[in-house]
Amino acid sequence: MQIEPSVSLMIGGKKITTRQLEVLVAVYEEGSQNRAARRLGIATPVLHRYLTQLEEKAGAPLTITSKRGTRLTREGRAVVREFMALKGRARSGESVRVGCSIITEDLLLNVLSKIDAMGPYDLIISDDERNIKDFRAGLMDVVILDDPIYAFEFEDAKWEEIAEDYLLHIKRGEKYMRFRYGAQRIGFLHLESVGKEYEILGTVRSLPLLLRPKVSFFLNQSYAAKKGLELKTFTHPQLLMHKIIAMYSDESREVERLINEMRRKRL
Repeated sequence: MQIEPSVSLMIGGKKITTRQLEVLVAVYEEGSQNRAARRLGIATPVLHRYLTQLEEKAGAPLTITSKRGTRLTREGRAVVREFMALKGRARSGESVRVGCSIITEDLLLNVLSKIDAMGPYDLIISDDERNIKDFRAGLMDVVILDDPIYAFEFEDAKWEEIAEDYLLHIKRGEKYMRFRYGAQRIGFLHLESVGKEYEILGTVRSLPLLLRPKVSFFLNQSYAAKKGLELKTFTHPQLLMHKIIAMYSDESREVERLINEMRRKRL
């Protein structure tokens, strides 16, 4: 028999069901009621009914719907954060949850293999935006950020520089593809700072899609080297240099050990 803790919330003395909370989380993460309904395997009207019931219990609007989709109000985001934090605390075990992107994946795998291959660390590979959401919700203990700008959003969190990287600028005209990973913001800010016009055609997660001919892009040098790519950068590396940041909430022995070992490694 397996026994695991469950999660529940009370708002204004009224108990919120787990299903209602899961619906709100899905809307928050998908930004659309239709997509959230598909993800949960329910009809959109059913999802809307869950939201209505939840808002009646909360006594306040939790969502705002427009032509662009559905986003959460401040109250809605507060409910999601509390629910996700409770879920994180309700997990059995004493694991240290570490989030990173494909840019720093090999660094983390090498470090974790060295310090404790069978230890308490759980590694989640995603992107900065998703990892930050999970960190804010209490689902991550440590996040390794490609873009250091995210660290300044948190007043209470601790962060340290663990590595340095730079973007390669592959220029083939004014049309650009944005890679989902890495400090892309820095590359496009550079274009704006030097008065260069550009058009972003879209965002891709796939490296082969990024490498299509006649399309410009930015790509982390460390990731290009890992993939064996020999790319000539149009912009001097010093202009596109940035720090890799480790952000954490509590400085436990396991977290300190992880960060110290990451500093010794190279991307």
